Amino acid sequence: MSSKIQKLRELSLQEWQLLLAAVVMLPVVALSLRLAGFNRTRTLLNRFISKKPGVSGQPEMDQAQNIARMLSVAARYSPLQANCLRQSLVLWWLLARRGLESEIHFGVQKDPEEEFGAHAWVECNGINLIDSEVLQKQVAQFRKAVNSE
Repeated sequence: MSSKIQKLRELSLQEWQLLLAAVVMLPVVALSLRLAGFNRTRTLLNRFISKKPGVSGQPEMDQAQNIARMLSVAARYSPLQANCLRQSLVLWWLLARRGLESEIHFGVQKDPEEEFGAHAWVECNGINLIDSEVLQKQVAQFRKAVNSE
């Protein structure tokens, strides 16, 4: 427990701001998805993008990965389940607010012998920002299946 507290103490002001924004936005996005659906939620989030410049001196991908890391921390300790769609929408929004372009991707596993599977993830400059190594392999499988059709 003390190592977690120590890690929190080491966060910069910008990282604290990102963490708090993610903590607030995850349940907001969850509620919006339930009440309004994906398209309306994304449209609503789009209205609240006032692009802020990135941190000077920090490369774009470092910024994007830092934002994704703070979101991951918030999702891990969120009282609500922060599934991939919720995390993807929040990450996309946080990146856009800092002027970083990203895309939300969707994949569906349609093997009739396995359970239905769907996944959402965010890429910035072609790099997946939101997943663990295991999920990145699944994303690669989704892409391979889509590209082969």
